[in-house]
Amino acid sequence: MAKIVVVEDDDKDQETIQKVISPFLFKFDEPIKPIYYQRCNENLLKEIEDLSERKIYILDICLKGKITGISIALKIRENDWDSEIIFITNHTSYEQKVYNSVLKVFKFIEKFDNMEKRLSECLEMIFRKKVDNKIFAYKNSQIDLRVYMKDILYIYRDTNERKLVIKTTNNFFKVNMTFEEIMKKLDSRFKMIHRSCVANLDRINKYDWKAGKFVLDTGEEVPMLSKKYKEEVV
Repeated sequence: MAKIVVVEDDDKDQETIQKVISPFLFKFDEPIKPIYYQRCNENLLKEIEDLSERKIYILDICLKGKITGISIALKIRENDWDSEIIFITNHTSYEQKVYNSVLKVFKFIEKFDNMEKRLSECLEMIFRKKVDNKIFAYKNSQIDLRVYMKDILYIYRDTNERKLVIKTTNNFFKVNMTFEEIMKKLDSRFKMIHRSCVANLDRINKYDWKAGKFVLDTGEEVPMLSKKYKEEVV
């Protein structure tokens, strides 16, 4: 599923955005859910922290109160580099500030300059992009887990609790599974590289076979690399 998260405090402009979004809801195979806010609140912050689903943010820069659209975008980028951010505003003077302050902005759109057409074109481009949105899903009586496979760094065995630990970019999750069971749910980017570790090869920057460790694109060094599994990755 993809979510379109709109933060716009002008009722008329929010209606216009709803009108633009409406044709996209059933246009693609991917389910699309729009969510509308008029300001930054606790629910929006929870939405930003949840990285389990693909998101497109449409942010008005000038909002009532102290928290601006730029502030919200900076909060998004603290942990989320994949979601697209589109800024809308009545003030062209903010454009340079946006691009100087917020990394990876998809588009800056002036409300008075064909906003409906330009916003529709942006959404069309975003949804037609080939994206890696494969999900790892696991559910039992205690947990209902859904994470992007691309966000999984490695999986290791916790010998004390006899569980597998799924380490992601910003979190970890424990599941009652064997390596054989979990490998059936993962795709070809995941390989066994140690008797107690499966790794996402796309996230590894360096293999140090002599020292028995690998280095992730996050900079983390993991001492679980065995020459026995070298043929799996080279």
